[in-house]
Amino acid sequence: MKNVSSSSGEFDSYLYAITHDLKSFSRAMRVIPDWIVEDLAETDTALPGDVADHLAMLQLYARGMDRMLDGLTELSRVGRMAGAPSAVLLQAALDRAWTEVPDRDRFVSEFSGASDTVVAPGNDLQRLLVALLSNTVRHHDRETGRVRAVSFRNGARVILQIIDDGPGIDQAYRAKVFDPLHTLMPKDETGLSGLGLTVARKVVESLGGEIAVMATVDGRGCTVQCDLPAA
Repeated sequence: MKNVSSSSGEFDSYLYAITHDLKSFSRAMRVIPDWIVEDLAETDTALPGDVADHLAMLQLYARGMDRMLDGLTELSRVGRMAGAPSAVLLQAALDRAWTEVPDRDRFVSEFSGASDTVVAPGNDLQRLLVALLSNTVRHHDRETGRVRAVSFRNGARVILQIIDDGPGIDQAYRAKVFDPLHTLMPKDETGLSGLGLTVARKVVESLGGEIAVMATVDGRGCTVQCDLPAA
């Protein structure tokens, strides 16, 4: 009988293969409407307004599928394609991850409070930190914001907290946000796949830890806490 780890690894391999193939279909859905418009333009044929709207809608949903497939691909790589564990300074890792966060220029980051060193595969740790930091920016409700990270030792573990000054998460949804494909707002409004925090949870659990959204004093702001192996 196969063990759970083996079965999970096989599922992740299948998931990676399937998402890789599906990306070619979503890419076609994005570019073929452009080709149609270009071909018609060469013959001086104008598209009726409703047809043009339908093509734009097709491209919009294709981009959403792309984001979802990218998230599923990242999810399938956690653990299965992890590098060798090594000692990593959290502040340096957070600085690197921050450079990959879209729309970060309007935010102030402060990672000096995360001065501990953890032991983890570098690529999986990067996936975790990018997911956590991206979540703070994408769900913020103001033009500017602040993102902080702090860490402290707890026995053989390091507790890492990512803290923002955004709208916060109601208590009823604090566990739900880690579920696959779950978003607090419709995906076609946010452009999110609902897989970022799922990837984060999988990385933390693969390292023997737990992740959770912590309660806040005044209801505003969000603190995501996880524990990682200490160096």
